[in-house]
Amino acid sequence: MKKILPSLKGFVEIVAMISVLASLAIVILELSANEKATRSATASDVALSLSDWYTNVGLARVGGTLFRRAMKDPTTLSEDEQADFIFLLHGGMLLYQNAFVLGQEGTLDNSLQAVTLGTLSAIVNQPGFQFYWGQRKTAFTNAFQNYVEQLEAKDESALSEVYD
Repeated sequence: MKKILPSLKGFVEIVAMISVLASLAIVILELSANEKATRSATASDVALSLSDWYTNVGLARVGGTLFRRAMKDPTTLSEDEQADFIFLLHGGMLLYQNAFVLGQEGTLDNSLQAVTLGTLSAIVNQPGFQFYWGQRKTAFTNAFQNYVEQLEAKDESALSEVYD
């Protein structure tokens, strides 16, 4: 009996070790699946938020018209219209900053971040955006400010035709 117990003890330890390793493998697989689900949900949230913002601007004839007028030449707007434009654009810019931050931390896929934020290039060189950015730039993180300013150097004129 004394000889059987030590060998049985070793067998039990090996089985226990295998069980622990199998449990860790299952946890790792579940975490990986949860990470994919989180990334997918985040990407969906970013897309839906920006889509809602664009849709609301487009459907609100007054907002869409104001937005286009302001982008072309903000000096033609009254003080109230300028304030409305800033509020309207600021809502969208906060969504863009959110997408930027999510991309930087790796929650949002890099290619989706590039496509989503790339639409900013349609407005960054517009007079209205320059008017807005001059007033609200400091409301954003330094990293996002730098990103927007890099976009300003690019020529994405095809995207900005709607404001011509």
